[in-house]
Amino acid sequence: MCDRTPKWYMKKFKALIMDCDGTLILPQRDAMPTPKVTKAIKQASKKLHVGIATQRATPNTIPIIKHLDLIGPSIVAGGSLIIDSKSLKVIKEEIIDFDSIYQVIKIAKDYKKYGGPFLIQDSEKGDEEWAESYVIGKPIGLFIGSLSYDLAIELEDKLSKIPNIAVHKVIPWAGQFGLAVNAALATKQHGIFEVAKILGINTHEIIGIGDSYNDFPLLMACGLKVAMGNAVEELKAIADYIAPSVEEDGIVDVINKFVL
Repeated sequence: MCDRTPKWYMKKFKALIMDCDGTLILPQRDAMPTPKVTKAIKQASKKLHVGIATQRATPNTIPIIKHLDLIGPSIVAGGSLIIDSKSLKVIKEEIIDFDSIYQVIKIAKDYKKYGGPFLIQDSEKGDEEWAESYVIGKPIGLFIGSLSYDLAIELEDKLSKIPNIAVHKVIPWAGQFGLAVNAALATKQHGIFEVAKILGINTHEIIGIGDSYNDFPLLMACGLKVAMGNAVEELKAIADYIAPSVEEDGIVDVINKFVL
């Protein structure tokens, strides 16, 4: 555990925004917060706004939101959607255009080293395997899976040259690397800006907690940047505070130190 927290950070924060997989829960499809984490979050919710910022689509996030009895705005689909945690209604939506999607798929398929799956995140239908006939719905992102680290780096560099998209490395449930592609204005950073606007607070009054590459925009947008003990080294390098790992219920440590 490492603490680089400046003394001026020791004040009353107004929001706590957490990544899901590898931060709030173990990186598994059906994982849920532990009893200790659940109790700490419900205690924290009495003092400030608690929300989620996840790459998961809404259907895969709803069980966690309901389990924690969250209310107010949360960030899902990597920042493509801001939803109200209680009503689950969409507050803001950023659609990725089909031209960008086709460019992403063409580059990946033309890249001979790649042979993994494409997954579409649709705001109306959830996660679906990509098909050439996919012409309806509201695509909010694209996931490219089963990549080695080196291949993820190479493809990320190629895809980042496409206008109007944002691309980040992620470590999905299977353990291999993947790439999450969203509209350019659909990152966790943009999500934090929107959440702050909705809550009527400043971003420096928000605690952001994450563990993976796509949490870099999340932490950069928040006043207090927290990386989990199991976080990638690049994220730890920018963190004000490094909490215990997700296996050690690191969220509880953060809440006890900065909220309760």
